[in-house]
Amino acid sequence: MTVREHIKRELESLENSPINTFKTSDIQGLSFEGKNEFGKFLGSTETYTREFRRMRTDGVIIVEKLAKKGRQQVWRLNQITPTNSYKGRLYNNIPF
Repeated sequence: MTVREHIKRELESLENSPINTFKTSDIQGLSFEGKNEFGKFLGSTETYTREFRRMRTDGVIIVEKLAKKGRQQVWRLNQITPTNSYKGRLYNNIPF
């Protein structure tokens, strides 16, 4: 499991929930969840932040920047690029 795969897996589970917003700290917190789940750190909190930024610029995920809550940036998940021909709920709602 890579950091990118871990982030994408968590966002895909968010895609199927009624609330599709999250904070940058939620992405960073995946580092510690990875330690518990995989028995080792896949990357530091900053590695997760960098990979999240890369995923946005690479078009893997499309998110909307919302108003900050304190110092925390809030994001709305709009689209996840499908893998293995999987097309999620949000993917079908985006006009091309």
